[in-house]
Amino acid sequence: MKAKTLAASVILIVGVLSLSSLPVAAVGTISLSPSEGVVAMVVTIPTPCSYGTGDYYIYWGDPPQLISQGRIDDKCTAITFVVPESQRGKHKVTLKVADATYERDFLVRPSLTLNVDKGPVGSSVTVRATGFSANESGIKVLYDGSHLESVIMASSKGSWQATIKVPASKRGSHKIDAEGTTPAAEVPDLTFTVTPEISINPAAGWVGTLATVAGTGFDSAETGITVVYDGLPVKTGIVADLKGSWQNSFSIPTSSTGIHGVDAYGDVTPAADVAEVMFRVSPGMKVEMTSGHLGGAIHVGDKLWVSGVGFGANEAGIQLTFDGTLVASGIISDAKGSWSTQLEVPPCTRGEHIIDATGDLTKTADIADAIVVISPSMRITPTTGSVGDEVVVNGTAFSANQVVTINYAGTQVASGAATDEKGSFTASFRVPKGKGGDHTITATDSAASVASATFSLEKIPPPMPQLLLPESGASIGLWGNVKVPFDWSAVEDPSGVAYTLEISQTSDFSTVILRKDNLEQTEYTLSEQEALGRGKYYWRVRAVDGAGNESNWTSGQFLQVGTLDMWKVALGGAVVIVIIAIVWRSISMRRRGNWK
Repeated sequence: MKAKTLAASVILIVGVLSLSSLPVAAVGTISLSPSEGVVAMVVTIPTPCSYGTGDYYIYWGDPPQLISQGRIDDKCTAITFVVPESQRGKHKVTLKVADATYERDFLVRPSLTLNVDKGPVGSSVTVRATGFSANESGIKVLYDGSHLESVIMASSKGSWQATIKVPASKRGSHKIDAEGTTPAAEVPDLTFTVTPEISINPAAGWVGTLATVAGTGFDSAETGITVVYDGLPVKTGIVADLKGSWQNSFSIPTSSTGIHGVDAYGDVTPAADVAEVMFRVSPGMKVEMTSGHLGGAIHVGDKLWVSGVGFGANEAGIQLTFDGTLVASGIISDAKGSWSTQLEVPPCTRGEHIIDATGDLTKTADIADAIVVISPSMRITPTTGSVGDEVVVNGTAFSANQVVTINYAGTQVASGAATDEKGSFTASFRVPKGKGGDHTITATDSAASVASATFSLEKIPPPMPQLLLPESGASIGLWGNVKVPFDWSAVEDPSGVAYTLEISQTSDFSTVILRKDNLEQTEYTLSEQEALGRGKYYWRVRAVDGAGNESNWTSGQFLQVGTLDMWKVALGGAVVIVIIAIVWRSISMRRRGNWK
């Protein structure tokens, strides 16, 4: 602390002595070369011996600031000094030699400097300025006459600094200028050269990745721009805008893992002027179904195409794993690092499963896993049949170790079977009675895994039975109220057979007085309540199998119940009575004759 105080005191004393030694009035003028310029310029005082010999001091401005000192000897070596940081305008330069003092004004002009004078669009360029007015505000940086920065203020000595971003502009030279209260005409222009550049996004990915290449600094409206990948064109016919910018996309072509160069050129801009950008190809896999539609459900046993891209050129020893278990091996990539093989989904539970790959060069960590979602499925044997047939159900990709319930057309037909640790099971049931046609069989486990299949129940109707008794036209009973027995031939069907009997008093059966369904036997005798009264009747039968399929009706067969008419009975009775009366009279008369 004491050392700093002492140094400050010495400086103050020297300054005071220097100022006190400066004469009040000059006795002459000095020659300056040049007499105007910019801050940091070197100014020369030629032939200094014409002003005297001995120690000299050079002062700048008013109040005076010592900027140089030395000694003039008989060699008369020219004196030089550097223009100090100063505001725009005239500043007094004073030379003191012995007791003589000489003066001359030096005109400070504004100037600009750049930290770099060439680069691509978007470059950061620092603009430094001197020789502007003291504390000048509202200063703007101009690029080709357009404002870029407008909140700049100079220091008390007329200096300022700003950083700009090179705007979109064509290749070649562009003017950088500045203005404020200081007019741009007084500020010498600087030249910045725009160079062409390309960028790529993303800069890494798989083969097939859509990459966007953007170019800047090409010629205005330049045509014939071509993007190349590893030296081969991948996009052509691109046209730049008026500011030399353009953008286009392409899919990364088949190529091996590692770094690949992307470049561009046009009708004006050669490839040599454009720095290459790099795209890093990573190994990747794609999984597709060999059949079915994209995005469809994947089941155990399905065939999948597994393709690899971005592996090493001609890489050997490539193998596939499914949930860590080896499922394919001996695969070799081509010269561009691509390969393809077929994979059958092994038994597994429902949900997500991982397919991975490795090779002699490509490690598991180098490649993103391919994830497939496996859905439950079931297979039934047979898929068609009759009532009572046994159907075997095989399910895969259900949840592990769960009880399974089987439903047929919404009705539970089996339960108790359980899945194994890979979600597979086998169950069976007998086809219940139902209507012929397609029926849905559903398997559900206790973890809500569900799959279904379709069983087709036969729809072939059974044969038509033959009517046996009563025979056509038969008459049964004398008076009516007869419990008529009916009999017909038996028919056979895989689903089992029942019969329907109808009795009508009209041959077209427009009205039916009796109908009996689900008769299991081939005969039926009417009950006491069903007994037929005296009259004419028709009867018919059809067969119905267990699947609800119906045969045709037999033809209606006629029968007569009650063979005697009442008037005939009455007439016959009267005749009998008359005959009895005649016989009785004859007998009576004979008896009387004998008696006499």
